[in-house]
Amino acid sequence: MRVLMATMQLGIGGAETHIVELSKALKKRGIEVFVASQGGEYVSELETAGIKHFKLPLNKKTIPAMRKSLKGLKEIIEEYKIDVVHSHARIPGFILANLRKSVNFRLVSTAHWVFKAGFPYNYLTNWGDRSLSVSDDIKKYLMDNYGIDEENIRITINGIDTEKFSKDTDFSDIKNEFGLKDGKRIVYVSRMDEDRSLAVKRLIECAGDIKKEFPDIEIVIVGGGNDLENVRAMAEKENAMAGENYIKITGGRTDINKFVASGDIFVGVSRAALEAMAAEKPCIIAGNEGYIGIFDEDKLEISRLTNFCCRGCGETTAEKLKEDVIKLLRNEDKETLGRYGKEVVEKYYSVETMADDALKMYVSVIKGTKINEVKAEEFADIDRFTVTHTKKKDVLISGYYGYKNSGDDSVLKGIVEGLKRSYPTVDITVLSRAPKETREIYGVEAISRFDFVKIYKAMKNTKLFISGGGSLLQDVTSRKSLFYYSVLINMAKKSGAKTMVYANGIGPVNYESSKKRTKEALEGVDAITLRENSSFDELKNLNLSLDNVSVTADPVFLLEPQTETEEKLKSVGLEDKKFFCISVRDWKKLPVDFTERIAEFANKISERYGLVPVFIPMQVSVDGELTKKIMSKVKGQKAVILSSCGPEMLMGILKKAEFVLGMRLHILIYSAKAGTPVIGLDYDPKVRATMEYLGQDYIENVEETDVERLELFAEKVMENTADIRQNLMENSEKFVALAEKNTEIAIKLLRE
Repeated sequence: MRVLMATMQLGIGGAETHIVELSKALKKRGIEVFVASQGGEYVSELETAGIKHFKLPLNKKTIPAMRKSLKGLKEIIEEYKIDVVHSHARIPGFILANLRKSVNFRLVSTAHWVFKAGFPYNYLTNWGDRSLSVSDDIKKYLMDNYGIDEENIRITINGIDTEKFSKDTDFSDIKNEFGLKDGKRIVYVSRMDEDRSLAVKRLIECAGDIKKEFPDIEIVIVGGGNDLENVRAMAEKENAMAGENYIKITGGRTDINKFVASGDIFVGVSRAALEAMAAEKPCIIAGNEGYIGIFDEDKLEISRLTNFCCRGCGETTAEKLKEDVIKLLRNEDKETLGRYGKEVVEKYYSVETMADDALKMYVSVIKGTKINEVKAEEFADIDRFTVTHTKKKDVLISGYYGYKNSGDDSVLKGIVEGLKRSYPTVDITVLSRAPKETREIYGVEAISRFDFVKIYKAMKNTKLFISGGGSLLQDVTSRKSLFYYSVLINMAKKSGAKTMVYANGIGPVNYESSKKRTKEALEGVDAITLRENSSFDELKNLNLSLDNVSVTADPVFLLEPQTETEEKLKSVGLEDKKFFCISVRDWKKLPVDFTERIAEFANKISERYGLVPVFIPMQVSVDGELTKKIMSKVKGQKAVILSSCGPEMLMGILKKAEFVLGMRLHILIYSAKAGTPVIGLDYDPKVRATMEYLGQDYIENVEETDVERLELFAEKVMENTADIRQNLMENSEKFVALAEKNTEIAIKLLRE
């Protein structure tokens, strides 16, 4: 089991010592423990014990600090496969609660103290799924102020290491360091914060009177905090009045056990008092919250009820302290009180008991049982309670995304929206050339498609990898493309994720090395769906098993054309005009006079039918220049609809067009979805295959681009518009159902 402790800092203090001792005790039990905090004096003790510490600004409430902590905690939880996160303070609890919105982990807490519980603090405080309380009154505070079910709270203790805190501890080095004498000595240990320094100030106030009774007295004050300088000033003033440096201020220390062992009596509260009791030192329990006085058998019940913090036990005054200090220093039987204190620690406050309480909480939150019903014998096989450290990301999608290509962007949109409709809580990560833009547009997580370190980490933490949409596995455009996508599929298979090739167009694959690579990539993929029959034939030619292969349809069919297009059409002067659309792309085998031929076609159709030619570059960076050249040769009115208006808007505009002359595959699919007749310019076998799949007859080889034949196609389309539209709408319904099959198969794999 792996546990992450998260607290504000590890300076001197009772809660901080509790965390250190608990972490060490759990490590001895075989639990792998990690600690995150701002840092402090106790970090070195953790690291000496072999416990890894991560420095994060968990003590700060600023937005930048909390963002940094959120990111850091997420990385720790995911990288180290943390099973349970144990929060020990309000700020870490708040940050972790927010982190759980995106990462699934078990969150538990220990309430060491009571905080303000009114608005807005009650909304900013999160105690996780189970809580430990260090006293009965804190348990009541959790129930009354936060409505925590009593069955989810367990009373724990401040476990004390009785080997470390012993009357036999050698303190000769600190004696030399601070010039301690051989007379009587009072030791006080606590954080010197404004809300914890009342008792030490009262002790200094009565120090002069105590010194009159015991001239050889020394008072050693140990601890650091935001009120230390005020405490130091009071001590210096008292020392000046006495003409002797008998009040020693040490500041923050980690060798508390040595100072405790050096004293005759101890003044303080909480964990520090218990540590002194373990070292058999008579104690006066006094703090900001109240005053109990000399600890003996009569004070055991109230001390335990308040966890030795004195809450509700009257005020700590200089007069009470002076009286009890003098009484205790005069007591001839201090050893009996000391031994009783150690017996109490051994009976009620052992480190082992503290570790047991924490383990019961961890096991209960993993098993989903009541915290106080977990039995100690269940710790024997603790590793069986290890859980998945994070909610694995559901889906990682790869494709040609982030290039401002309308077709591929619409493919991604179709995949994402299809998945979200079927599985509203699905979390999706996309590999993109422009991750920030992809995140903003699609509401998904995104990482760079070239950052293979992050990609590898993402695959290890993903349930389903989708090689999604488009013609990814082909070597016509470039063999580099095939290499890239096949590498990703192979990485995903090795990572243990389910794998799906989603509505792909396979091929053409011409080179023998490409065929081998493609076959190796697709073997062992959990599901393959194809957008047309020719891709199925391509896989047959590769001698690939077809058991997990089905022909479906492009995910773009899941998108709906936008109905409100008037503003867009008005912006380019088309509000009252009939028009047809042309969409071409630059290509290495275009005829030399391609621009002239397309411009001639546009002019003839415009003159014959009174239609405005509208040019649509699907990928401006590639198609833009060619489109401009053609437009410059077109007479009369013409307009451009940029692809930046989005696929649904484009489909809405195409729906109002008389017909489309299209070269890129997705302009054909947009037209089919819109129910608009389309003439295909075949530059790639996938175009002809898609036109046939759509049931469209008018296809022209781009290398020929015969203007007269294009005119003839346009004439037939204009004559048979109604029938073609009807046929396309009927086919479109069929394609929507087939496109939904892609989603069904993906969800099935995801849930497996």
